[in-house]
Amino acid sequence: MNFDDLVKRERIYLDDKDLHDGDSDIEVLIRVLQESEVLEVLLLCSNQITLSDGTFTDALAQNHTLRVLNLYNNKIGVEGATRLAEALKVNRTLQQIHLGWNHVGDKGAQMLADSFNVNSSLRQIWLNGNRIGDNGAHKLANALASNYSPIQLTLADNHISSDMNKNIKSIHDFMVKRDHEMKSKNEEIAAKDRALLGKEEELASKIEQIASLEAHVKQLEQSLASKDNKIASPSTPNLTMEKMEHENKRRRISTTPEDKPRRISTSPRAIRLHERNQKMADANQEKNAA
Repeated sequence: MNFDDLVKRERIYLDDKDLHDGDSDIEVLIRVLQESEVLEVLLLCSNQITLSDGTFTDALAQNHTLRVLNLYNNKIGVEGATRLAEALKVNRTLQQIHLGWNHVGDKGAQMLADSFNVNSSLRQIWLNGNRIGDNGAHKLANALASNYSPIQLTLADNHISSDMNKNIKSIHDFMVKRDHEMKSKNEEIAAKDRALLGKEEELASKIEQIASLEAHVKQLEQSLASKDNKIASPSTPNLTMEKMEHENKRRRISTTPEDKPRRISTSPRAIRLHERNQKMADANQEKNAA
């Protein structure tokens, strides 16, 4: 297999290739898991893979692109299931894993169940035909109940009683219902958040409008003040002259004939009249004195 070719692929199909742990082809796949930025689907059905040396599972743990891993009909067993469980506790992108017909047994099922308690990305798990009994199924059922997200678990062709199958189905149905309710609530919260965001944006827009109006009013006030200064400055002398003219006019109006000095006539007739009046005044004075 050519690494340079495989590392660019989104999907790799290597079913029924008689692959074994430690093979050069498996080593190439491990490098692809470690370095690929695009790989999403890896199908390795009907090979001789055991996962017992841990190299493949270590690479899977660090991979951040793979969504589907199919190991149907390999030789994983309890040891391989244990190593795979440790990898699933770390991996955060794998959504589907096919482990049917791998001789996992109750012990391997219990190990995988422990990883399902931790993993938050898995949505579908196939464990059919793995000689799992009620003990392993009970452990898997508890893992389903404790996982935040609903997991579709397939356990056909195992050694599980009908009552345990019913229990697992009821747990799965409950998880699906709870997930639906949570999604509805999240959508409701998201709608309220969007409405609140819209109101906040509307309020921000109004605040900007008010700030713009205040700035415009301030500019108008400054413009009016500047015009007032220009008008008042050159008109001061005219106002002073107007004030003086007004004062002179007021004085002319307020001056009465009695306030004006009398002019003494120098005509002969006036002089004779004045002398006669003076004599009469002197005579009256003498008379009063006698």
